Amino acid sequence: MLIYDYATRYCLRNGGSDGYLEQLQVFLRRLPWQVESITTAQVDQYLTEALKTLSPTTVSNHRRYLTTLAHAARRDGLAPDFKPPFRRVKSRIPPPKAFSRAEISRVLARAEQLGGELRGCPRRHLLSAWILAAYCTGLRSGDLHSLRWDDMRGNRVYLTQHKTGRAHVALLTTEAQHSLNKIPRRQYVWADYCALNTMQKWVASASRGAGLKGNTKTLRKSSATYAAILGLSPQHHLGHLTNGLAEKHYIDRALYDEETGRHSVALPEITSQAQH
Repeated sequence: MLIYDYATRYCLRNGGSDGYLEQLQVFLRRLPWQVESITTAQVDQYLTEALKTLSPTTVSNHRRYLTTLAHAARRDGLAPDFKPPFRRVKSRIPPPKAFSRAEISRVLARAEQLGGELRGCPRRHLLSAWILAAYCTGLRSGDLHSLRWDDMRGNRVYLTQHKTGRAHVALLTTEAQHSLNKIPRRQYVWADYCALNTMQKWVASASRGAGLKGNTKTLRKSSATYAAILGLSPQHHLGHLTNGLAEKHYIDRALYDEETGRHSVALPEITSQAQH
């Protein structure tokens, strides 16, 4: 079986998103490998050759895809010699950047300027509620978009996360609840009005209008960062299963230090002291 076909089957079997499946398929079109005969040496050779023409970040992503498929294929008893770990690929990971609360207020102000209606609901209400809910719950975009009204119990959101398959609880702030109450109730909070990519474009546009660079994932990083500032577990807050993932990829350390007052004092000056 071609690794392309196996990856497609794996992704569909495990409920992978359409976006993830597309990324896998685009990558694996270049690898006419039979999954049963793949070896670790073969993967290492590919990664070495790929680094000559592709960026380290791209090759690092390819390594991650192949590692995931290797574990799955071995569980299925298909590839005894397809064994991680594969050779390391060093890539620069940019530090996470989140919106501060003041910046989110600026994005909200732009959201309130959005005109028009969808199915009788002003678009500004949909966008403002999304921004506040994304910030306070830290939910992934797909989970937030598929949120139903009956997933809410007072100020609590109780749902099964699509990516992990685990039950998760998130808390709504009072202002988020007030904003949500402006949306006429159908079955789904947002999905009954617009597609996910439409909402993502609106958030990015409102961010640009506020003079900021960010998107709905930036709001998730803000949520994780402010959870850490409060002394909460960012991992639990975001619903991650992997230890350390939130701290590495979602906590804006500069914002964290600014809000908590850490690293607020610079070291003593050198030249001014020498003049005395």
